Amino acid sequence: MHRSTVFSHLRRRNVPSRRPGLCPDERAEAVRLARAGVSMRAIARRMGVDRKAVRAALVEAGVIMDGGPSASHR
Repeated sequence: MHRSTVFSHLRRRNVPSRRPGLCPDERAEAVRLARAGVSMRAIARRMGVDRKAVRAALVEAGVIMDGGPSASHR
């Protein structure tokens, strides 16, 4: 079954999609955890969000620099 068909069925049944990101309190908690040495993956699991949402919050807060996906390979 194609993924668009699955999403269509889920929408018709009002199944909630992924959360859109972190609220301000969650962003502050993610920053606190990151500064304490907790990994992005662990923060995401703890908060129930995608790792990309955590990364976006940390970049926005200036905790990590947004050097793009290949920055660590330079």
